[in-house]
Amino acid sequence: MPATSPRSLPEKKEAVPAAGDSDVPHGSRNQYFYGWLILLLAISVMVATSPGQTFGITFFNPQFQDAFGLGYAQISTSYLLATLLAAAFLPAIGRLSDRWGLRKSILCAVVAMAITCACASLIQGWIALFFIYLALRTIGPGTMVLLANNTLAAWFDRRLGLAISLMQLSMAAAMAIIPGVLFFLIDKIGWRETYMLLSGILLFGLTPLIFLFYRSDPRDMNQFPDGSLPEQKTHEDVLKIGMTVRESSRFASYWILLAAAAVWAMIGTGLVFHITPLATECGLVASMARSAMIGMAVGMAAAQVIGGFIADRVSSRILVTVAVGFIAIGCAVLSLSWQRTFICGFSLFGLGQGLMTVVSGTVWPRYFGRLHLGEIRGVALGAAVAGSSVGPLLIGLSIDTFDSTTPALLIYTGIALIVTLGCCWATPPRLPQAATKE
Repeated sequence: MPATSPRSLPEKKEAVPAAGDSDVPHGSRNQYFYGWLILLLAISVMVATSPGQTFGITFFNPQFQDAFGLGYAQISTSYLLATLLAAAFLPAIGRLSDRWGLRKSILCAVVAMAITCACASLIQGWIALFFIYLALRTIGPGTMVLLANNTLAAWFDRRLGLAISLMQLSMAAAMAIIPGVLFFLIDKIGWRETYMLLSGILLFGLTPLIFLFYRSDPRDMNQFPDGSLPEQKTHEDVLKIGMTVRESSRFASYWILLAAAAVWAMIGTGLVFHITPLATECGLVASMARSAMIGMAVGMAAAQVIGGFIADRVSSRILVTVAVGFIAIGCAVLSLSWQRTFICGFSLFGLGQGLMTVVSGTVWPRYFGRLHLGEIRGVALGAAVAGSSVGPLLIGLSIDTFDSTTPALLIYTGIALIVTLGCCWATPPRLPQAATKE
Protein backbone atom coordinates (compact mmCIF):
# COMPACT_ATOMS: atom_id res chain seq x y z
CA MET A 1 0.00 0.00 0.00
CA PRO A 2 1.49 3.41 -0.92
CA ALA A 3 2.50 5.73 1.91
CA THR A 4 0.03 8.45 2.83
CA SER A 5 1.13 11.98 1.94
CA PRO A 6 1.58 14.23 4.99
CA ARG A 7 -0.83 16.70 3.36
CA SER A 8 -3.53 14.13 2.68
CA LEU A 9 -6.51 13.40 4.87
CA PRO A 10 -6.07 10.63 7.45
CA GLU A 11 -6.84 7.23 6.02
CA LYS A 12 -9.97 5.59 7.33
CA LYS A 13 -9.08 2.50 9.34
CA GLU A 14 -11.10 -0.67 8.93
CA ALA A 15 -10.90 -1.72 12.55
CA VAL A 16 -14.23 -2.10 14.32
CA PRO A 17 -14.90 1.04 16.39
CA ALA A 18 -15.40 0.85 20.09
CA ALA A 19 -18.91 0.98 21.43
CA GLY A 20 -20.31 4.47 21.37
CA ASP A 21 -17.67 5.75 18.92
CA SER A 22 -19.26 4.72 15.66
CA ASP A 23 -21.02 8.05 15.23
CA VAL A 24 -17.97 10.26 15.84
CA PRO A 25 -17.55 12.33 12.64
CA HIS A 26 -14.21 12.74 10.87
CA GLY A 27 -11.82 12.12 13.74
CA SER A 28 -11.18 10.57 17.08
CA ARG A 29 -12.63 12.25 20.11
CA ASN A 30 -9.70 10.91 22.17
CA GLN A 31 -6.97 12.55 20.06
CA TYR A 32 -5.43 15.71 21.49
CA PHE A 33 -6.29 18.69 19.28
CA TYR A 34 -3.03 20.36 18.25
CA GLY A 35 -4.90 23.59 17.56
CA TRP A 36 -4.76 24.56 21.23
CA LEU A 37 -0.95 24.67 21.06
CA ILE A 38 -1.23 26.64 17.82
CA LEU A 39 -3.49 29.08 19.69
CA LEU A 40 -0.73 29.66 22.27
CA LEU A 41 1.77 30.31 19.47
CA ALA A 42 -0.65 32.72 17.77
CA ILE A 43 -1.05 34.56 21.08
CA SER A 44 2.74 34.82 21.34
CA VAL A 45 2.94 36.22 17.81
CA MET A 46 0.23 38.79 18.56
CA VAL A 47 2.00 39.98 21.72
CA ALA A 48 5.24 40.14 19.70
CA THR A 49 3.62 42.79 17.47
CA SER A 50 3.81 45.24 20.41
CA PRO A 51 6.99 47.05 19.22
CA GLY A 52 5.08 48.06 16.08
CA GLN A 53 1.80 48.93 17.80
CA THR A 54 1.07 52.54 18.71
CA PHE A 55 1.16 51.72 22.44
CA GLY A 56 4.62 50.21 21.92
CA ILE A 57 5.97 53.23 20.02
CA THR A 58 4.47 56.10 22.02
CA PHE A 59 6.88 55.92 24.95
CA PHE A 60 9.90 55.93 22.63
CA ASN A 61 8.82 59.14 20.88
CA PRO A 62 10.13 61.55 23.58
CA GLN A 63 13.46 59.73 23.44
CA PHE A 64 13.61 60.17 19.67
CA GLN A 65 12.85 63.87 20.03
CA ASP A 66 15.59 64.39 22.60
CA ALA A 67 18.19 62.24 20.83
CA PHE A 68 17.74 63.71 17.35
CA GLY A 69 16.49 67.22 18.15
CA LEU A 70 13.17 66.61 16.42
CA GLY A 71 9.99 68.59 16.87
CA TYR A 72 6.54 67.15 17.42
CA ALA A 73 5.57 67.89 13.81
CA GLN A 74 8.53 65.92 12.46
CA ILE A 75 7.74 62.91 14.63
CA SER A 76 4.07 62.99 13.62
CA THR A 77 4.87 63.42 9.92
CA SER A 78 7.32 60.51 9.99
CA TYR A 79 4.73 58.29 11.63
CA LEU A 80 2.02 59.37 9.20
CA LEU A 81 4.06 58.76 6.05
CA ALA A 82 5.51 55.48 7.28
CA THR A 83 2.08 54.15 8.25
CA LEU A 84 0.53 55.14 4.90
CA LEU A 85 3.34 53.42 3.02
CA ALA A 86 3.03 50.33 5.22
CA ALA A 87 -0.67 50.12 4.32
CA ALA A 88 0.21 50.05 0.62
CA PHE A 89 2.39 46.95 1.13
CA LEU A 90 -0.16 44.83 2.97
CA PRO A 91 -2.33 43.56 0.08
CA ALA A 92 0.81 42.25 -1.66
CA ILE A 93 2.03 40.73 1.61
CA GLY A 94 -1.33 38.99 2.01
CA ARG A 95 -1.07 37.48 -1.49
CA LEU A 96 2.51 36.42 -0.79
CA SER A 97 1.46 34.65 2.43
CA ASP A 98 -1.17 32.72 0.44
CA ARG A 99 1.58 31.59 -1.93
CA TRP A 100 4.32 30.85 0.64
CA GLY A 101 2.12 29.29 3.28
CA LEU A 102 1.69 30.35 6.89
CA ARG A 103 4.70 28.59 8.44
CA LYS A 104 7.35 30.14 6.19
CA SER A 105 5.62 33.54 6.28
CA ILE A 106 5.33 33.70 10.07
CA LEU A 107 8.97 32.65 10.61
CA CYS A 108 10.14 35.38 8.22
CA ALA A 109 7.93 37.98 9.93
CA VAL A 110 9.17 37.23 13.46
CA VAL A 111 12.82 37.28 12.35
CA ALA A 112 12.19 40.53 10.46
CA MET A 113 10.71 42.12 13.60
CA ALA A 114 13.75 41.05 15.62
CA ILE A 115 16.09 42.58 13.02
CA THR A 116 14.03 45.79 12.95
CA CYS A 117 14.25 46.17 16.74
CA ALA A 118 18.02 45.65 16.56
CA CYS A 119 18.30 48.29 13.83
CA ALA A 120 16.12 50.67 15.89
CA SER A 121 18.76 50.61 18.62
CA LEU A 122 21.34 51.95 16.14
CA ILE A 123 19.51 54.79 14.37
CA GLN A 124 21.02 58.27 14.37
CA GLY A 125 18.58 60.63 12.69
CA TRP A 126 15.21 61.52 11.20
CA ILE A 127 15.59 59.56 7.95
CA ALA A 128 16.57 56.37 9.76
CA LEU A 129 13.67 56.86 12.17
CA PHE A 130 11.26 57.03 9.23
CA PHE A 131 12.44 53.65 7.92
CA ILE A 132 12.21 52.14 11.41
CA TYR A 133 8.63 53.40 11.71
CA LEU A 134 7.92 51.93 8.26
CA ALA A 135 9.34 48.52 9.16
CA LEU A 136 7.67 48.39 12.59
CA ARG A 137 4.25 49.31 11.20
CA THR A 138 4.50 46.97 8.20
CA ILE A 139 5.69 43.94 10.15
CA GLY A 140 3.86 44.34 13.49
CA PRO A 141 0.25 45.56 13.16
CA GLY A 142 0.35 44.59 9.48
CA THR A 143 2.01 41.29 8.61
CA MET A 144 2.16 39.54 12.00
CA VAL A 145 -1.45 40.41 12.90
CA LEU A 146 -2.58 39.11 9.50
CA LEU A 147 -0.68 35.84 9.92
CA ALA A 148 -1.81 35.24 13.51
CA ASN A 149 -5.47 35.69 12.55
CA ASN A 150 -5.13 33.53 9.44
CA THR A 151 -3.49 30.82 11.55
CA LEU A 152 -6.56 30.57 13.76
CA ALA A 153 -8.86 30.65 10.73
CA ALA A 154 -7.00 27.58 9.42
CA TRP A 155 -7.26 25.64 12.69
CA PHE A 156 -10.71 26.69 13.93
CA ASP A 157 -14.14 26.91 12.33
CA ARG A 158 -17.08 26.55 14.73
CA ARG A 159 -14.85 27.67 17.64
CA LEU A 160 -13.16 30.49 15.73
CA GLY A 161 -14.88 33.19 17.80
CA LEU A 162 -13.64 31.61 21.03
CA ALA A 163 -10.09 31.25 19.68
CA ILE A 164 -9.97 34.84 18.38
CA SER A 165 -11.29 36.22 21.68
CA LEU A 166 -8.64 34.37 23.67
CA MET A 167 -5.91 35.70 21.38
CA GLN A 168 -7.23 39.25 21.51
CA LEU A 169 -7.62 39.02 25.26
CA SER A 170 -3.86 38.59 25.38
CA MET A 171 -3.51 41.86 23.47
CA ALA A 172 -5.68 43.62 26.03
CA ALA A 173 -3.29 42.35 28.70
CA ALA A 174 -0.35 43.51 26.58
CA MET A 175 -1.84 47.00 26.29
CA ALA A 176 -2.20 47.15 30.08
CA ILE A 177 1.24 45.73 30.95
CA ILE A 178 3.73 46.43 28.16
CA PRO A 179 3.62 50.28 28.22
CA GLY A 180 4.60 50.21 31.91
CA VAL A 181 7.35 47.67 31.23
CA LEU A 182 8.73 49.75 28.36
CA PHE A 183 8.58 52.92 30.47
CA PHE A 184 10.53 51.13 33.22
CA LEU A 185 13.14 49.69 30.85
CA ILE A 186 13.70 52.96 29.01
CA ASP A 187 14.18 54.72 32.33
CA LYS A 188 16.56 52.09 33.76
CA ILE A 189 18.67 50.89 30.82
CA GLY A 190 17.94 53.37 28.00
CA TRP A 191 15.87 53.25 24.84
CA ARG A 192 18.58 51.76 22.61
CA GLU A 193 19.25 48.94 25.06
CA THR A 194 15.50 48.32 25.37
CA TYR A 195 15.18 47.81 21.63
CA MET A 196 18.15 45.44 21.67
CA LEU A 197 16.54 43.46 24.50
CA LEU A 198 13.29 43.19 22.52
CA SER A 199 15.27 41.94 19.52
CA GLY A 200 16.92 39.23 21.60
CA ILE A 201 13.61 38.05 23.04
CA LEU A 202 12.10 37.72 19.57
CA LEU A 203 15.12 36.08 17.95
CA PHE A 204 16.16 33.66 20.68
CA GLY A 205 12.82 33.18 22.43
CA LEU A 206 9.93 33.21 19.99
CA THR A 207 11.64 32.17 16.75
CA PRO A 208 12.76 28.71 18.00
CA LEU A 209 9.26 28.02 19.34
CA ILE A 210 7.72 28.85 15.97
CA PHE A 211 10.30 26.72 14.14
CA LEU A 212 9.81 23.68 16.37
CA PHE A 213 6.07 23.63 17.02
CA TYR A 214 4.20 25.74 14.45
CA ARG A 215 2.10 23.94 11.82
CA SER A 216 0.18 25.77 9.11
CA ASP A 217 -2.68 23.37 8.65
CA PRO A 218 -4.53 20.68 10.65
CA ARG A 219 -3.73 18.20 7.86
CA ASP A 220 -0.05 18.46 8.81
CA MET A 221 -1.05 16.66 12.03
CA ASN A 222 -3.68 14.42 10.38
CA GLN A 223 -6.41 16.46 12.05
CA PHE A 224 -9.32 18.71 11.13
CA PRO A 225 -10.34 22.27 12.12
CA ASP A 226 -11.78 22.25 15.67
CA GLY A 227 -10.46 18.69 16.03
CA SER A 228 -13.38 17.18 14.09
CA LEU A 229 -15.88 18.19 11.42
CA PRO A 230 -19.66 17.98 11.32
CA GLU A 231 -20.94 15.14 9.15
CA GLN A 232 -22.22 17.50 6.47
CA LYS A 233 -18.81 19.17 6.01
CA THR A 234 -15.50 18.07 4.55
CA HIS A 235 -12.06 19.60 5.06
CA GLU A 236 -12.43 21.30 1.68
CA ASP A 237 -15.70 22.93 2.79
CA VAL A 238 -13.74 24.77 5.48
CA LEU A 239 -10.42 25.59 3.81
CA LYS A 240 -11.01 25.38 0.06
CA ILE A 241 -14.03 27.65 -0.37
CA GLY A 242 -13.75 31.41 -0.74
CA MET A 243 -13.90 34.53 -2.89
CA THR A 244 -11.14 36.63 -4.37
CA VAL A 245 -10.84 40.32 -3.51
CA ARG A 246 -12.43 41.22 -6.84
CA GLU A 247 -15.40 38.93 -6.18
CA SER A 248 -15.76 40.19 -2.60
CA SER A 249 -15.72 43.83 -3.72
CA ARG A 250 -19.04 43.30 -5.53
CA PHE A 251 -20.83 43.16 -2.18
CA ALA A 252 -21.72 46.25 -0.13
CA SER A 253 -20.85 44.37 3.07
CA TYR A 254 -17.20 44.19 1.96
CA TRP A 255 -16.91 47.98 1.73
CA ILE A 256 -18.86 48.54 4.95
CA LEU A 257 -16.52 46.21 6.84
CA LEU A 258 -13.47 47.94 5.32
CA ALA A 259 -14.87 51.30 6.48
CA ALA A 260 -15.45 49.93 9.98
CA ALA A 261 -11.86 48.62 10.15
CA ALA A 262 -10.42 51.94 8.92
CA VAL A 263 -12.49 54.10 11.30
CA TRP A 264 -11.70 51.87 14.28
CA ALA A 265 -7.96 52.08 13.55
CA MET A 266 -8.08 55.82 12.82
CA ILE A 267 -9.76 56.66 16.12
CA GLY A 268 -7.82 54.19 18.24
CA THR A 269 -4.44 55.32 16.96
CA GLY A 270 -5.34 58.99 17.33
CA LEU A 271 -6.49 58.56 20.93
CA VAL A 272 -3.45 56.54 22.02
CA PHE A 273 -0.90 58.64 20.11
CA HIS A 274 -2.22 61.85 21.70
CA ILE A 275 -3.28 60.43 25.05
CA THR A 276 -1.09 62.86 27.01
CA PRO A 277 -2.56 66.09 25.54
CA LEU A 278 -6.04 64.57 25.91
CA ALA A 279 -5.36 64.10 29.63
CA THR A 280 -3.87 67.56 30.17
CA GLU A 281 -6.81 69.23 28.37
CA CYS A 282 -9.08 67.63 30.97
CA GLY A 283 -6.96 69.22 33.70
CA LEU A 284 -5.26 65.93 34.61
CA VAL A 285 -1.58 65.20 35.16
CA ALA A 286 0.23 63.37 32.38
CA SER A 287 0.57 60.22 34.49
CA MET A 288 -3.21 59.74 34.23
CA ALA A 289 -2.59 58.70 30.63
CA ARG A 290 -1.35 55.33 31.87
CA SER A 291 -4.50 54.95 33.98
CA ALA A 292 -6.59 55.62 30.87
CA MET A 293 -4.64 52.93 29.03
CA ILE A 294 -5.45 50.48 31.81
CA GLY A 295 -9.13 51.49 31.68
CA MET A 296 -9.14 50.92 27.93
CA ALA A 297 -7.45 47.53 28.38
CA VAL A 298 -10.04 46.51 30.98
CA GLY A 299 -12.86 47.50 28.62
CA MET A 300 -11.20 45.53 25.81
CA ALA A 301 -10.79 42.46 28.00
CA ALA A 302 -14.43 42.52 29.12
CA ALA A 303 -15.68 42.89 25.54
CA GLN A 304 -13.38 40.15 24.27
CA VAL A 305 -14.54 37.65 26.88
CA ILE A 306 -18.19 38.35 26.09
CA GLY A 307 -17.55 38.76 22.36
CA GLY A 308 -15.72 35.47 22.11
CA PHE A 309 -18.68 33.68 23.65
CA ILE A 310 -21.33 35.28 21.46
CA ALA A 311 -19.34 35.57 18.19
CA ASP A 312 -20.10 31.91 17.43
CA ARG A 313 -23.78 32.42 18.23
CA VAL A 314 -24.77 35.96 17.14
CA SER A 315 -24.77 37.67 13.76
CA SER A 316 -21.47 39.35 12.86
CA ARG A 317 -23.54 42.24 11.50
CA ILE A 318 -24.97 42.92 14.97
CA LEU A 319 -21.57 42.64 16.64
CA VAL A 320 -19.82 45.08 14.29
CA THR A 321 -22.71 47.56 14.63
CA VAL A 322 -22.51 47.47 18.43
CA ALA A 323 -18.70 47.69 18.35
CA VAL A 324 -18.54 50.84 16.22
CA GLY A 325 -21.40 52.28 18.26
CA PHE A 326 -19.35 51.95 21.46
CA ILE A 327 -16.42 53.64 19.71
CA ALA A 328 -18.68 56.58 18.78
CA ILE A 329 -19.99 56.87 22.36
CA GLY A 330 -16.46 56.79 23.77
CA CYS A 331 -15.38 59.65 21.49
CA ALA A 332 -18.48 61.66 22.43
CA VAL A 333 -17.68 61.25 26.14
CA LEU A 334 -14.04 62.27 25.62
CA SER A 335 -15.12 65.38 23.67
CA LEU A 336 -16.68 66.72 26.90
CA SER A 337 -13.13 67.15 28.33
CA TRP A 338 -14.32 66.41 31.87
CA GLN A 339 -11.93 65.02 34.46
CA ARG A 340 -14.45 62.58 35.89
CA THR A 341 -15.31 61.05 32.49
CA PHE A 342 -11.80 60.84 30.99
CA ILE A 343 -11.07 57.23 31.99
CA CYS A 344 -14.73 56.32 31.34
CA GLY A 345 -14.40 57.55 27.74
CA PHE A 346 -11.35 55.39 27.15
CA SER A 347 -13.07 52.42 28.78
CA LEU A 348 -16.07 52.81 26.46
CA PHE A 349 -13.74 52.98 23.50
CA GLY A 350 -12.03 49.85 24.87
CA LEU A 351 -15.38 48.02 24.84
CA GLY A 352 -15.82 48.89 21.16
CA GLN A 353 -12.25 48.00 20.34
CA GLY A 354 -12.53 44.67 22.14
CA LEU A 355 -15.60 43.70 20.12
CA MET A 356 -13.94 44.88 16.90
CA THR A 357 -10.90 42.67 17.49
CA VAL A 358 -13.19 39.65 17.77
CA VAL A 359 -15.26 40.66 14.74
CA SER A 360 -12.18 41.37 12.59
CA GLY A 361 -10.86 37.90 13.36
CA THR A 362 -14.07 36.06 12.48
CA VAL A 363 -16.01 38.07 9.91
CA TRP A 364 -13.61 37.84 6.94
CA PRO A 365 -13.40 34.02 6.77
CA ARG A 366 -17.10 33.65 7.56
CA TYR A 367 -18.25 36.18 4.96
CA PHE A 368 -15.71 35.57 2.18
CA GLY A 369 -14.18 32.15 2.89
CA ARG A 370 -10.62 30.99 3.53
CA LEU A 371 -9.29 30.18 0.05
CA HIS A 372 -7.97 33.72 -0.57
CA LEU A 373 -8.03 34.87 3.05
CA GLY A 374 -4.48 36.23 3.06
CA GLU A 375 -5.23 38.60 0.19
CA ILE A 376 -8.61 39.66 1.58
CA ARG A 377 -7.28 40.25 5.09
CA GLY A 378 -4.26 42.02 3.61
CA VAL A 379 -6.56 44.57 1.98
CA ALA A 380 -8.54 44.91 5.22
CA LEU A 381 -5.40 45.48 7.26
CA GLY A 382 -4.17 47.91 4.63
CA ALA A 383 -7.36 49.93 5.10
CA ALA A 384 -6.94 49.78 8.88
CA VAL A 385 -3.29 50.82 8.80
CA ALA A 386 -4.10 53.64 6.36
CA GLY A 387 -6.83 54.82 8.71
CA SER A 388 -4.43 54.69 11.64
CA SER A 389 -2.11 57.10 9.83
CA VAL A 390 -4.83 59.77 9.61
CA GLY A 391 -6.01 59.58 13.23
CA PRO A 392 -3.03 61.29 14.91
CA LEU A 393 -2.96 63.96 12.21
CA LEU A 394 -6.56 65.03 12.87
CA ILE A 395 -5.96 65.57 16.57
CA GLY A 396 -2.60 67.23 15.88
CA LEU A 397 -4.22 69.71 13.49
CA SER A 398 -7.01 70.31 15.99
CA ILE A 399 -4.49 71.16 18.72
CA ASP A 400 -2.43 73.42 16.43
CA THR A 401 -5.45 75.21 14.97
CA PHE A 402 -7.92 75.42 17.84
CA ASP A 403 -5.66 74.70 20.84
CA SER A 404 -8.11 71.93 21.70
CA THR A 405 -8.74 68.28 20.90
CA THR A 406 -12.53 68.71 20.97
CA PRO A 407 -13.05 69.48 17.24
CA ALA A 408 -11.18 66.32 16.24
CA LEU A 409 -13.11 64.24 18.78
CA LEU A 410 -16.41 65.55 17.40
CA ILE A 411 -15.27 64.60 13.89
CA TYR A 412 -14.38 61.14 15.20
CA THR A 413 -17.83 60.83 16.76
CA GLY A 414 -19.66 61.87 13.60
CA ILE A 415 -17.71 59.50 11.34
CA ALA A 416 -18.18 56.60 13.75
CA LEU A 417 -21.94 57.22 13.94
CA ILE A 418 -22.23 57.19 10.13
CA VAL A 419 -20.32 53.90 9.92
CA THR A 420 -22.46 52.46 12.74
CA LEU A 421 -25.57 53.07 10.65
CA GLY A 422 -23.90 51.55 7.61
CA CYS A 423 -23.01 48.39 9.54
CA CYS A 424 -26.72 47.60 9.87
CA TRP A 425 -26.62 46.61 6.17
CA ALA A 426 -23.43 44.49 6.39
CA THR A 427 -25.21 41.22 5.57
CA PRO A 428 -23.11 38.19 4.57
CA PRO A 429 -22.89 37.05 0.95
CA ARG A 430 -23.46 33.39 0.13
CA LEU A 431 -20.26 31.48 -0.52
CA PRO A 432 -20.18 28.95 -3.35
CA GLN A 433 -21.18 25.47 -2.12
CA ALA A 434 -21.40 26.65 1.50
CA ALA A 435 -23.67 28.89 3.51
CA THR A 436 -22.04 31.59 5.61
CA LYS A 437 -22.78 32.24 9.25
CA GLU A 438 -24.41 35.67 9.53
